[in-house]
Amino acid sequence: MRPTKAEWVWTQCWRESDSNHRSRRERDGRREGKWRISTQLDSELQPLRVGVIEDRIGKTVGRITVHEGDGLTGANEAMLQARNYICNSKGSRAAAVEAEPGGVVPSERAEIQVRSDRATGAGELVKFGERVWYRFSFKIAGDWPHDVPVVGRQLCRTVIHQIKQDSFKDGKSCDASPFFKIEARPLGERVRFFAQVASGTPCAPSPMVTRAQICRRDLPRESWTTVQVRLNPAHDGSGRVDVWLNGTFCDTYQGPMADRDYGARRNGAPFINAQPRFGIYRDWRAETQTIYFDKIMFWNADPSGDPDWGVTPPG
Repeated sequence: MRPTKAEWVWTQCWRESDSNHRSRRERDGRREGKWRISTQLDSELQPLRVGVIEDRIGKTVGRITVHEGDGLTGANEAMLQARNYICNSKGSRAAAVEAEPGGVVPSERAEIQVRSDRATGAGELVKFGERVWYRFSFKIAGDWPHDVPVVGRQLCRTVIHQIKQDSFKDGKSCDASPFFKIEARPLGERVRFFAQVASGTPCAPSPMVTRAQICRRDLPRESWTTVQVRLNPAHDGSGRVDVWLNGTFCDTYQGPMADRDYGARRNGAPFINAQPRFGIYRDWRAETQTIYFDKIMFWNADPSGDPDWGVTPPG
């Protein structure tokens, strides 16, 4: 089978809600892109938070920035008035908030996501029981906080990539975790990189979700890193993910992923309703954060021999 390749093109990320922008697209004869910006982010902010920039070597790359309040969910009026952030330079107090009765950790986001049709499956790149290979390069900007957690606090959740199967019971969402995600949490002058796999059901009376971290590394800021992933999503022991960093094998996970019992289904069959996302999804905090992406590419068969699979970072 000859690999089919899908590549992220930054000029294909058009806002869905801006009628003027859509009219301009139609006049230019351009079609909807393969990617969309997270709908939680206000449509007026989308062109400010997601765009392109010329890197210092002269290459055009993608830029995603999140500011305080972008796509904010989970914050009640009292929290908003007090600006009672979850994260600051002393780390995250998310664990303490979650331990409170009905505790919800507010989050913010600015992300782009693979555009697909959930009703038909058209455009989906990641499917249960089918291997997928993909790669991307990213660079953490200098505006990221320099967190050093105090005793009793953890590093602040900062997701830069995620894939998710939502869970539902009696028609209501159970707030499932992504079954595969990659984080880059601020840590002093560096960032704590790791991948995480989740399995189990959050819909049970006593939610039972297991999480396994792999490929934990501390990486520099203002430097490009290339991530390569081979993923076989499955609810059973055939599930597997392998991760490489800058062409060197980093770690692997083998076992179940996502929610076998209450995960999203289409025509009775489980499917991945939240296709790959890239950007910043974080716990609520005051500081601005920027991340750059380059060469986000997917293959449906082994891409060995394809020069793009082994391409080096921009510089």
